[in-house]
Amino acid sequence: MTSSDFLDVALVNMPFASIRQPSFALGLLASSIRGKYKVKTFDFNVDFAEIIGLDLYDEISTWHIVDLLGDRLFAQDLYGSLIPPFEEYVERILKGKAQEHEAPFEKRLVDETFYDGLVEIQSAVGPFLEKCLQAIAEANPKVVAFTSMFHQQIAALSLAKRIKDVFSQTLIVFGGANCKNVMGEELLRCHPFVDAVCLGEGDSAFKSLVDAYMSDQSLDDIDEILGMALQKNIEGKVSLESDLNSVPMPDYSDYASLYEQRKFMGQVRARIFFEMSRGCYWGQRKRCIFCGQSSETLRFRKKSRGRIISEVRSLVSDYPGFCLSLSDESCDAEMLDSLMEALAMFERKPEIVYLQVRPDIDMISIKKLAECGLKRVEAGIESLSSKVLSIIGKGVSALQNIAFLKGCREAKITPVWNFLWGFPGEPIEAYENMAKIMPLLYHLPPPNYAGPFRLDRFSPCFEDPERYGIKRIRPYPSYAFTYPFGEKATNNLASFFTFEYQIPQNCAEYAHELRENIFFWKEIHPKSSLCFSRDEEGLIIDKRSGEGEWHIRLDPLTLAVCKACSKPVTIEAIALSLSEKGFVEDENKIKQSIINLIKYGIVLKEGKMLLSLVTKEEVMP
Repeated sequence: MTSSDFLDVALVNMPFASIRQPSFALGLLASSIRGKYKVKTFDFNVDFAEIIGLDLYDEISTWHIVDLLGDRLFAQDLYGSLIPPFEEYVERILKGKAQEHEAPFEKRLVDETFYDGLVEIQSAVGPFLEKCLQAIAEANPKVVAFTSMFHQQIAALSLAKRIKDVFSQTLIVFGGANCKNVMGEELLRCHPFVDAVCLGEGDSAFKSLVDAYMSDQSLDDIDEILGMALQKNIEGKVSLESDLNSVPMPDYSDYASLYEQRKFMGQVRARIFFEMSRGCYWGQRKRCIFCGQSSETLRFRKKSRGRIISEVRSLVSDYPGFCLSLSDESCDAEMLDSLMEALAMFERKPEIVYLQVRPDIDMISIKKLAECGLKRVEAGIESLSSKVLSIIGKGVSALQNIAFLKGCREAKITPVWNFLWGFPGEPIEAYENMAKIMPLLYHLPPPNYAGPFRLDRFSPCFEDPERYGIKRIRPYPSYAFTYPFGEKATNNLASFFTFEYQIPQNCAEYAHELRENIFFWKEIHPKSSLCFSRDEEGLIIDKRSGEGEWHIRLDPLTLAVCKACSKPVTIEAIALSLSEKGFVEDENKIKQSIINLIKYGIVLKEGKMLLSLVTKEEVMP
């Protein structure tokens, strides 16, 4: 390689980031400086997956996040004997002997085969990092920037130190979820080989830093960059992009080339991220008490309709065959309409594998998006009790959450959602009630995860623990097995924390029946249904599950009532709907029909609201 081939900027994505997509953050940074500077993205995570095998790599990259497994596998290389032995980490953390690391559902068994595989990975870390260093050395960049998401912080730091040891004048920059605010400042204090850290959104901040450094300014000459913390000025300020239309479209060309070159990549279905907005429109009004989105970056901003349409069409055209995944925290109706319009021009629609919405979203939009290729949607459901939902600030009711799950089944979309408990002050009777109604929901999509809520940095519970009834906040024990620093520094580096209640709550006891029902729900769901169907005589309700099946034929009025509460409605709204369809019945008969539907487990009632649980899986007249 000649000097003319050398890079100005190297962008680095380390293990254990998923190999199924390029880094969205690095794609944005590459686009912001390409043209002015020579830049390349190095997806070293792909190289490591090829070395250790895709299955094992996937297992580590999706491991229970508070265990820090991906980080711990690289920590021995960076910190050596300063951290506890790996065997002790496995016993205390991976096997869950530390009480805080007991998983609500069974962890993968850490048997001899898996343990030996982890030991082999650690022995592969040094040679792998040397190859990474060699690739960087051949490119000879003046700036090397790392994205630091979960499971990859220590891998990134390990390579950064190697680079700085050999190329002392190279500017080392970090950014990402592990670098927000105080975490980024502490990363600088503890790792002097890192020169700068982006504390928030890095689009403009990174470009400004590169411009300054490439104009032959030394690090000592750069006093302040908005949005950056520097070794000489560690206490920086978080910056936000106010106009998302000015943010460039992400550049994934390096990943796309790598995907074509590596044969083993054919085993994965690749996807690319794009964004229509940043922040959360609901969180601006009322934050969920466990939300880990920092208050600085919570402000909702969105791109214009024209920009969304043009960007989606360009990405689909530029990266044919790749699935789409949206990075948005929340999507409103206008954004979804823009997305549908963008996809309308394609005869062969790209598959949308991830979209995050609130469960009170208009399901008509979701069903239309399903026709445009939407396969999975994530929603912040968290509970099926309106009392609990009110405590945590979700702004939705239990019936709205259930109606969303019902709509997803009808649209043949897989909802990704969590069932959480353990919120301070939650009523025990709410869990008794949820355990009772859960058998009525087995035909609806079950939660992906169920367990105690996690205390995240930046959440209202973390920032104001006394108000929310918690105390004795500490980082998970895994941090002490991964970082060799004192209590204050480790606390500043941590994202996830344990806590105690000010007023004790025996969550394991009062959530036990609910937890067991969720286990059974996940097991029985594939064999369950509650839908309108037909036999020789006409329309019936057909219920099937692993426990058996039954069919029920409703009289015309009761059938009409059942159809009228396909969404959460009041009895008054039902009566109005029936009168518009020609039913002239007094209110008592309607009430009796509702009582019968509730008795059969076909309709749920909460307060004045009613919801039919029957899905429209068969075409109704």
